[in-house]
Amino acid sequence: MNILLKVAAMAIIYACFSAILKSYRPEYILLLRVATIALIFSVAVEGISDAISNILAAFTVFNIDSKHIELLLKVVGITVITDFLCDVLKDSGENSMAGIVTVAARIIVLVMCMPLINSLILFSLKMLE
Repeated sequence: MNILLKVAAMAIIYACFSAILKSYRPEYILLLRVATIALIFSVAVEGISDAISNILAAFTVFNIDSKHIELLLKVVGITVITDFLCDVLKDSGENSMAGIVTVAARIIVLVMCMPLINSLILFSLKMLE
């Protein structure tokens, strides 16, 4: 929750500075945006180590293969990057390109998850026997 409060505070500060800069120096808004994004990502990274350790502990308790952990982290990374790219594209007026990026990311995630889907199907078939 502490991380969320930090992110919210940075977003509010960004909005205030952006409104001020828009009337005086609009060319600096992009620099302010990039700096704010970098700060927000650096704060968000703080929470990632705790989340990864919790995920590893949960997977260890249930005896799940480490390949599945890698897959989970890759899918989460693809999702975050895709969301960020789509927001940037939509902000710049490229809605159709944002849609294409979203579809491409979904296809990539589906292809990456095919071995897991196959494993689930085989497991289900063994349970039915």
